[in-house]
Amino acid sequence: MAFKLYILAALVAVAQAQYPSYAYGGATSSASFSLGPAKAYAPAYAPAYVAPAYKPAYVAPAYKPAYVAPAYKPAYVAPAYHAPAYVAPAYHAPAYVAPAAYHAPAYVAPAYHAPAYKAPAYAAPVYPDAHPAYNFAYTVNDPHTYDVKSQEESRDGDYVKGTYSLVEPDGSKRVVTYADNGYGFEAVVHKEPGSHPAYAPKAYAPAYAPAYPAPYHG
Repeated sequence: MAFKLYILAALVAVAQAQYPSYAYGGATSSASFSLGPAKAYAPAYAPAYVAPAYKPAYVAPAYKPAYVAPAYKPAYVAPAYHAPAYVAPAYHAPAYVAPAAYHAPAYVAPAYHAPAYKAPAYAAPVYPDAHPAYNFAYTVNDPHTYDVKSQEESRDGDYVKGTYSLVEPDGSKRVVTYADNGYGFEAVVHKEPGSHPAYAPKAYAPAYAPAYPAPYHG
């Protein structure tokens, strides 16, 4: 509203400045022309009156309740002080308790359990079924004991053959020829005349017999 009034006053001032020698609104200006009597001059434009903006009616403030005095507060009363009554602590001599009689702990030997022996499982070795074949021979000739003998043997699968000879005590020679051709063991024995005298063992006598002295009895 004040801004609009300010604009209106500015427009009026401008109009008066443009027309200084004429009367405006029944009043005359301070200057006059010398050509004739002054005439009343109305401005070509008279701004219409602008009513001020609407001003709301006065609204009374909301009702304010009357002052209410605070409720009555009683006078401060200090709490009464009562010193605590002193009570001496009761004294009780501790009751003597004799220690319990000492008993040595009974020794208990730890139980021993021998571990159960479990024999290892034995599995017989399995050998491949190989073809049996061998040859062997030996000879013994001892002139001191006259132990003279010899043997030869050979095998090829299930077939075995060999010869065994032995010099008998009478000097003869016994020869055994044997074989197994898959039908069972067969042996042929024959003797050959001796080439040396029969063996006669000699009586054995120790070469030295130490004599022990008789024990002494004093």
